[in-house]
Amino acid sequence: MGTSQAAKAATHDRILDIAAARIRRDGIHGLAVADLMREAGLTHGGFYRHFDSREQLIAEAAQRALTQGSAWTIAAGQLGGQRGFTALIDGYLSIQHRDHPEAGCGVAGVAADAARAGGPAQASYSRQVKECLAVIADLIDNPDQQAAEREAVLTLSVLVGAISIARAVDDPDLSEQIMTSAAAALKQCVLK
Repeated sequence: MGTSQAAKAATHDRILDIAAARIRRDGIHGLAVADLMREAGLTHGGFYRHFDSREQLIAEAAQRALTQGSAWTIAAGQLGGQRGFTALIDGYLSIQHRDHPEAGCGVAGVAADAARAGGPAQASYSRQVKECLAVIADLIDNPDQQAAEREAVLTLSVLVGAISIARAVDDPDLSEQIMTSAAAALKQCVLK
């Protein structure tokens, strides 16, 4: 790859990283091209050197948001077993994750937007959910695979719901109670 092509690819990646963080924080519909390009240190006109349309940007950025946001699920999977499950729950339902959605899980950050967007964004979302469910099911120590898959659905649903509600309420004590109660219930229910 030539120098100018490498520079263009690096710029494209930087734009996608910024867009992915914004999508996790503000949702798909909160992504304004002019603001994004300004944050990337580029002009609005420069957008079209990298993307054919806003829809292409959204499809690529949504995929990046979901992939980047699944880093701790992958890390938990590498730990394995109860240790990995506990690490996933504690990391997901943490103040750090609650307060920094731009660096957090895209599954929680873009659920409603992915459903409304349809198309490539929804397809990316579906793939990521399936990947997360597979990792979580592997962490659950249950010889009955169907039961492990059900518990994985329960776990992911509680995680996404609890972090979403914890972010939405305006009472810090209630927010923390939601996260700690959900974490304790998951550990009690799944880790038996």
